[in-house]
Amino acid sequence: MARANTTTLTEEQRRNVDGSELLEDLGVDEREIAARKRITQFDEEDAARLAEMKPLFAAIEDETVDAFYDHLQSNPETNAIFDRSSRSIDQLKGLQAQYLRELGEGTYDRSYFETRARIGKVHELIDLEPKVYLGSYSLYYEQILDGIVSEAVDEALERRFGGDDVAASASDSPSDSPSASAFDSDETPDDEPATDSIDRDTFETELEAVTDEIRNRTLSALKLMLLDQQVAIDTYIRSYSEIEEEIERQQQVAADVEESVERLESEAGVVEESAAEIAEITDEQVESVEEVSKEVSDLSATVEEIAASAEEVNATSEEAEEISETASDAAQDAIEQIEAVEDAAAEVSADIERLRESVDEIDDLVSVIDDIADQTNLLALNASIEAANAGSSGDGFAVVANEVKSLAEESQEQAEMITNTIDRIQEDTEETTESIDVAEERVSRAVEEVRRTVDGLERITDAVGETSTGIEEVAAATDDQAASTEEVASMIDRIADDAREVAAETDEVADAINEQAERTEEIERSIARLTADR
Repeated sequence: MARANTTTLTEEQRRNVDGSELLEDLGVDEREIAARKRITQFDEEDAARLAEMKPLFAAIEDETVDAFYDHLQSNPETNAIFDRSSRSIDQLKGLQAQYLRELGEGTYDRSYFETRARIGKVHELIDLEPKVYLGSYSLYYEQILDGIVSEAVDEALERRFGGDDVAASASDSPSDSPSASAFDSDETPDDEPATDSIDRDTFETELEAVTDEIRNRTLSALKLMLLDQQVAIDTYIRSYSEIEEEIERQQQVAADVEESVERLESEAGVVEESAAEIAEITDEQVESVEEVSKEVSDLSATVEEIAASAEEVNATSEEAEEISETASDAAQDAIEQIEAVEDAAAEVSADIERLRESVDEIDDLVSVIDDIADQTNLLALNASIEAANAGSSGDGFAVVANEVKSLAEESQEQAEMITNTIDRIQEDTEETTESIDVAEERVSRAVEEVRRTVDGLERITDAVGETSTGIEEVAAATDDQAASTEEVASMIDRIADDAREVAAETDEVADAINEQAERTEEIERSIARLTADR
């Protein structure tokens, strides 16, 4: 099973591959390692034999690694794998050379198999398929087998002919070498001494020994590499099992998703209808909010006018309060002035009363004067009579009597005039007294009215003060109301903006729902394709 892998394996991912955890996940413990060695017939002799081959592995590592990567790079399928590795070709060659050296370590315990598991996991991560991984071992087999054969032949030649002859035979052609002639024929050449010939039994024995050595060394190497391959393949199998489980899970998820998609389609239709209703309601709400915003704006203007009027009324009330206080003070002054007039009227009335008494006294005096004038006139008359009776001696007396009479008459006239004047004064005094009484009564009523007016003004002043205080509170409350109304207007403007945004978002939601419906259909098609692919 091939997987499409285009992801580059990073150094961090490589470092996070834990061989110990992999063995635990694979169930490869000490007992499992021992069991696998028994099945593969890998024993201590094989381990010792591989340890003896360590120089061989070191000798062939460069040639083997170069041939290995030349082969992989010549194949387009495998060459693409190197693009997904974080290591360079030289670094990868170093790792392969290390692997060859580890084949000859002689110790093949849990630590060794942890390394093999880790390498297998890295190969799986870079998508090195088993066919490539196992197929590439043919190069190892070829190089190792060539090395084993070459080393075994060299050892056999060294045992048979010694070190110098082996070196010489390596420089000669195979047909000219002693070893070749010895192994190619059992006949002794005519020009060779009989002592250099090898009998058939000896040749077969030596050949069998060489063959056994090649076989044993090859089998030991193959057994170890089979053990390596088992662990590596286990990582592939585990990965593929995980993939199968993941595919099954995905299929289940696909089924669940398909069911959910069907429900989603049904719900999407309902949501689409709801979104349309919401959009319609939102549009209506926008219109309503705009109307409310307009009304609130008008209300805000009205409240501001009320606030301004309240401030004007407050100013007028304060002015009225001042006028009322001024009028109250003026009324109080008027009361004081009226009371002063009342006092003056009382004094005038008293003066008139005293004048009346004086007039009465004058009238009495006038009466006395009038009596005196009457008596004087009478005396003058009597004197005239006596003068007449006296004759000429009485002329002077008669003149005096006439003068006295004239004076008495004049006094009587003046007394009458005084009496007339007194009568007029008395009449005027009576009228004045009556007028003063009336004035006093009116002044008393005026004082009472003014007092009531002052009381009313004081109550008005108090009421105006309370009204002014109330108006101030109303003005303050109206100002607060105006501010609140402005804030409400601002909030309603924001609500209107939000409503418009909601309307826009609702349109976007509707578009998203439509797009979601299209994607849901696409998901259904993808699920159908996924199910069909399986």
